[in-house]
Amino acid sequence: MSDRLFSNSLLMLERSMNFQWTKLSAINENIVNAETPNYKAKYVTFEEEFDSRLRAAANRERPRSALRSAISASAPQVHVASNESMRMDDNGVNVAEQEVEAVRAAYQMQYVMDSINGYFSNLRSVIRGQ
Repeated sequence: MSDRLFSNSLLMLERSMNFQWTKLSAINENIVNAETPNYKAKYVTFEEEFDSRLRAAANRERPRSALRSAISASAPQVHVASNESMRMDDNGVNVAEQEVEAVRAAYQMQYVMDSINGYFSNLRSVIRGQ
């Protein structure tokens, strides 16, 4: 029953929030280790895998259930930028760039949270019959 209550849209929003949280965690770790010699910056990817899973699911025999499975199976991937060095001590963190990315991720998280709140607000209105 609860699967029918929560749409693919809400599941996509949940996965997006998970991506943003993982991205912010990686950025925070990068900033904390900005003075650590030989530390390589981490970055998170999600959109490319998510898009390819959705496209593959849309071409299956039962696209609706395949889409839900594709959304559920999508997860952010944390990578290490092994070939980038910013300083003589082989540290790969550009703090200014990381701070900009942190602000961007925070705004994106706020947008996703607003969308989730809107979804539940609409659901509440439907339940109340308004």
